[in-house]
Amino acid sequence: MNMKKQNSSLVVELSYPDLVINVGEITLGEGNRNKLQKPQKEQERKKVLQAACALLNSGGGVIRMEIANNNEHPVEMGLDLEDSFRKLIHSTDLQAFFETKQQERCFYIFVKCWVAGPFTGTSSIKPRICSLFSSLYRRSGTSVFPLDSGEAFSFLETKKRNAKYLGEGPSNKILRVTEQNVNRSNPAHLIFQRDQLEKDEILPFPESQDVEFKQFSTKRAQKYVKNIIPQYISAFANTGGGYLFIGVDDKSKKVLGCDKDNIDCSSLKKNIEDAINKLPCVHFCQSQSQIAFTVKFLDVFDQGQLCGYVCVIRVMPFCCAVFSESPNSWLVKDQKLCSLTTEEWVGMMMDTEPDLLCLSEDFECQLSLSSRSPLSRPVYSKKGLEHKKDLQQLLFPAQYGVLVNLADCLIWGIPARALSTGRSPWAG
Repeated sequence: MNMKKQNSSLVVELSYPDLVINVGEITLGEGNRNKLQKPQKEQERKKVLQAACALLNSGGGVIRMEIANNNEHPVEMGLDLEDSFRKLIHSTDLQAFFETKQQERCFYIFVKCWVAGPFTGTSSIKPRICSLFSSLYRRSGTSVFPLDSGEAFSFLETKKRNAKYLGEGPSNKILRVTEQNVNRSNPAHLIFQRDQLEKDEILPFPESQDVEFKQFSTKRAQKYVKNIIPQYISAFANTGGGYLFIGVDDKSKKVLGCDKDNIDCSSLKKNIEDAINKLPCVHFCQSQSQIAFTVKFLDVFDQGQLCGYVCVIRVMPFCCAVFSESPNSWLVKDQKLCSLTTEEWVGMMMDTEPDLLCLSEDFECQLSLSSRSPLSRPVYSKKGLEHKKDLQQLLFPAQYGVLVNLADCLIWGIPARALSTGRSPWAG
């Protein structure tokens, strides 16, 4: 799950001074793209987006493509590609990161470097890297929602802060108290404790933040459960725990069950456990515990006869972060297009360089006037430096190899030479 993937269909061309990714033939133009079959349209969009994400995270570069459709006149990219780029950068200002140029049958997209900074979404700061998809889910009412990059950054920041507050990580005592509170406040636990249900029985509670009902055709039970496990289980674990009932109609709350002749409970239970245990987990605390869950099958009876089963998965709140799969984020490494592993992605999103942490303190020390000459005067102020650790994240995005000019941004007035001599820089 966490193995780094390479995209061999996208070629990093080495004969240019800039970083260039060749994505091959792409259909361009709104009308032309609307005529494409959905699989081809999605495949082309995916290639272009992966290249864009990789270049944003790798210092910028150029996407090179050959226009697949015959068109002698200049064409636009197409609305679906534009919308995907806007979603990628969380902005309607495409020119902030992308410029385009067409030369006969070749189309170029010039990509700038991704820079963290003010964010227009739900978070106050842009994440440190660009991502197509975070693979983080949370519950919101009766629904499961994916977190965009800004929301994922805020979520991880909160988890990291909570882990620091707890110190040594969640103890067994804390987990037991949490479990008791979940059980005491949730009527779904009373059903979970039962061994059997009646067909067409209506459960005495609706879907909620911690309850989800699912019903499916028993002929595809294994595949269906495997597909829904990653997002629903990770969402419950990230939000506060909950219960996934498989075999209950979500509208009527009626028990329907899975036909006993079409389901192997032992096999299904193993597949569920394997799927949950494969979910990527990242810890900020010292605990290395895995997701705490229980899979239980309740017998369903119809007029005294066993007719099927309801599968219930109880998930406990997770101390840190659970992903549905590895995040979808790319960069160019060793002249190849590579996806980030979950650990790499979280590290790049959250980690602060040790040298960067010391930068503000070192800079403040360098501004000391303790050894100044008698005639020198301060040309700066320390006012506001209590916020320097926050400001340095905006001013010095070291991971991109870009350092803001200290003289331009932080020191206005007499040049440094004058500070040491006390002499006016304009003196003859």
